[in-house]
Amino acid sequence: MSNISFTRSPAAITALLLVSSMLVSACDSTEPADTTFTFDFNRGPQGFVAGFADYPPARSPDFDLVSDHRALPAPLESRSGLFIAGTNRSADLFMFFKGPIDGLPPGQYEATVSLEIATDTPAGCFGIGGPPGESVTVKAGATDVEPLAVVEDSYLRMNIDVGNQANSGSKAVAFGDIANSRQCEESWQWELKSFEAQPIPSKVSVSSDGRAWILIGTDSGFAGRTGIYFTRVSVSFAPI
Repeated sequence: MSNISFTRSPAAITALLLVSSMLVSACDSTEPADTTFTFDFNRGPQGFVAGFADYPPARSPDFDLVSDHRALPAPLESRSGLFIAGTNRSADLFMFFKGPIDGLPPGQYEATVSLEIATDTPAGCFGIGGPPGESVTVKAGATDVEPLAVVEDSYLRMNIDVGNQANSGSKAVAFGDIANSRQCEESWQWELKSFEAQPIPSKVSVSSDGRAWILIGTDSGFAGRTGIYFTRVSVSFAPI
């Protein structure tokens, strides 16, 4: 019986090792998963606090600014949410809540936000500066910079770009208006209104502290009083 042996050239051995290394790497690699945070305000404010911008703080009493966590009116009284209201005497009032998110790994993310509000404002009404429903835009954003209203030329202005009225900004996207399913000739009634997820225009860069911020608010061109509830917000962070 003869002995049979097989030999491989150095080039063949190198190619075999390369393929084996690629297979091992493919088995070990995992794509970073999206991280989603959902806040149901029926459970309380959950760290969210209110703010107001685009008005002169010296005239705050004239704007009748109100914010708190409270039960929704009938027929939604079994739920509660974040309530915010103000009289838009500057024709450009921005009302918002902000909340912190902690525990994100440092890095860059694309953020996507969806939210739900409660509104009693019907569609098709007449109002000064615009209708009370269609001229009030709902916005939401995600940012690595804490959203703040800071004094600028005797007015409070946002320190991040949230856009103007119906237009989105780099840090916040315009979702739509607060008009509900009823028409102006019908009686006003509170309804829930949901807005599907939309991406935030700019990336979110999270530092070593692992913190980001959510912003939810309204930007008004209606020169009258607006009051709405935020009932839920959800934000997803996708690593880049």
